[in-house]
Amino acid sequence: MTELPGKELARELIEQSREAGMQTPMNAIIDAAREGRLDDGAASRLICRLWAFERLYYYIYGGWGQGMELNDYPPGVKYLFARQIMDDSTHEMLYMDTMLHKGWIEKQADAFTHPCGIFAINCALSSYVYSLRYLASYPHDVRVAALNLGTKVMEMAWMEPLAEALTDPELKAVFTSQFVENRSHISMGRRIVEEQVKTSFESELCRRVSLATRKDYLKFLNELVNMVFQRETDAQSGQVRGLFQRVIE
Repeated sequence: MTELPGKELARELIEQSREAGMQTPMNAIIDAAREGRLDDGAASRLICRLWAFERLYYYIYGGWGQGMELNDYPPGVKYLFARQIMDDSTHEMLYMDTMLHKGWIEKQADAFTHPCGIFAINCALSSYVYSLRYLASYPHDVRVAALNLGTKVMEMAWMEPLAEALTDPELKAVFTSQFVENRSHISMGRRIVEEQVKTSFESELCRRVSLATRKDYLKFLNELVNMVFQRETDAQSGQVRGLFQRVIE
């Protein structure tokens, strides 16, 4: 049987991302949930910021989708990408429905003006999103290496223990209901990298963008935790604006 060209690379990226995901700022929220210190206010800020995170995938995927049309990819790759767009759209709506059902907001429009739902240029979330959007000009297998074998793996690493630690059945279900789709995204990422990455140049490019994406995601998680516990964020202290401006330039 012919060895898939990107098999070892996919394994390498998953292992690196899983290891990075085991030690993130989210451990502070997991510990708070286990110890009963994650009150209603903290939970509302957590869900609202994760909603802001998920809704910005529309912006990322919009650029990526244009690249899919301009380049020649197998129908299966396009189908898997379409499924991922639908799944992340469902997760965004899940966070929104939770905020409404819990009474944290009265109407959907309130989420866009909530301090944790606002998208500002000088924040870690904007830096992460813009970096992924910039990959619109990259081959799709490289983009998938960054997201599906990077962020998605790290996300599962903290989401599973958080769901286990939560005692509120509704909040627990918010996260456990995402497990199947997120695991599917990782699996499709592995498949695409294994089958499509065939050159040493592309392999090295995958490593570079995956590492950069993991770093940006960690910065977002740090910002998220600071918001949840109402600490000063880098955006408030002015530390992110210069970084983001350099990305734009």
